[in-house]
Amino acid sequence: MYARSQGTLSATVQCSGAMRQDETSAAGVFVRRLQAVRFRNYPFLRLDLPADVGQIVLTGKNGSGKTNLLEAVSLLAPGKGLRQAGFRDILPKNDMSGSWGVTAVLDKGDEEIELATDYENISGHRTEKRRVRLNKAVIPQTDLGEICSAVWLTPAMDRLFAGEPAGRRRFLDRLTQTFFEGHARACAAYGQALRQWGALIREGKTDERWLTALEKTMGKYGAKAALARRETVFVLQAELDREATVFPQALLSLQGGGEDELAKLSEAESAEFIRAHFSESRDIYAQSGSAGGVHTVDLAAVHREKNMPAAACSTGEQKALLISVLLAHIRAQAKRKGALPLVLFDEVAAHLDDRRRDALFDEISALKTQVWLTGTTPRPFESLKETAHFVAVDELLRTVPDWAAAS
Repeated sequence: MYARSQGTLSATVQCSGAMRQDETSAAGVFVRRLQAVRFRNYPFLRLDLPADVGQIVLTGKNGSGKTNLLEAVSLLAPGKGLRQAGFRDILPKNDMSGSWGVTAVLDKGDEEIELATDYENISGHRTEKRRVRLNKAVIPQTDLGEICSAVWLTPAMDRLFAGEPAGRRRFLDRLTQTFFEGHARACAAYGQALRQWGALIREGKTDERWLTALEKTMGKYGAKAALARRETVFVLQAELDREATVFPQALLSLQGGGEDELAKLSEAESAEFIRAHFSESRDIYAQSGSAGGVHTVDLAAVHREKNMPAAACSTGEQKALLISVLLAHIRAQAKRKGALPLVLFDEVAAHLDDRRRDALFDEISALKTQVWLTGTTPRPFESLKETAHFVAVDELLRTVPDWAAAS
């Protein structure tokens, strides 16, 4: 049953010759101009970048705005950016009543694209939405994935494998969304139905028709989310098994959330399994406030060479494992979608020894897409001095126009 649900995926992964051709011809994304207004510590920012450089190195002291700049770039892709922050929290701290905006000119293959996103904090509005414009025309945020995607690594992720399961789930869901464009919508629909179902039971309401409808909704969208996550792990593991690098190989698996049972079922059977689970768990939830489900699944990783759970590894080894997974994801995206993401690595040199740092720079230098790197000094990036474009972030804040400084 599991093989059947992954049939087309397995066929795609096994065609290694064709896949490598797709990888070399995959279209990358290059930011050629970036502007931001009222974005965190930047009243105004304009950054023009050379067309022939794939690596952008941002340097500056702690607190100068390196991560803020990366966050602005990450919002050119779907979602809430690398910090996963509330959109109103991006506004300058001294005035959270206004709006912020990010505009970029991108090169993708032979296309030049103008992409913009902005947010306005409207008093009384409880929901947060940002507007997205492609060549000045408003488009749904869900369409962004076809234009620009992004992969990132931040210091907060260094011990992802030792942290809470929710963090690993969010990480996996971001990777999954790249391959399954409806994944975020499926997770949102499942989560909304779960919250409504839980509220009804806590309030002692026993509307059978309503509860049954919500359980069917959780079954439908929970099955879609579970299958997409499972197939994403399958793709990542295939890439990890195929490419040997100086980075440790991870053995990935999904644990909990009913995954042992769901992995044996088709999507339709999974939907019925999840529906029945919640129907049978009403009393348990009423008593304990918990019923389990696909929203509790966890991404587990094992350091293959050491046969050690990733959570038990050192911070350096955990970071190396995570880099290995991200590089596998980038390769898989190139093969399956014929496209490469923007790559954003914040303080990437921390916790890496010289051998792995140099190996990482070799890997990213070979990518046919733009890679952004940050560090407090240029020293760790010495091997990139002939190929990368270096930006002193401290200088960007000294080039603010008078109108922006006064606003």
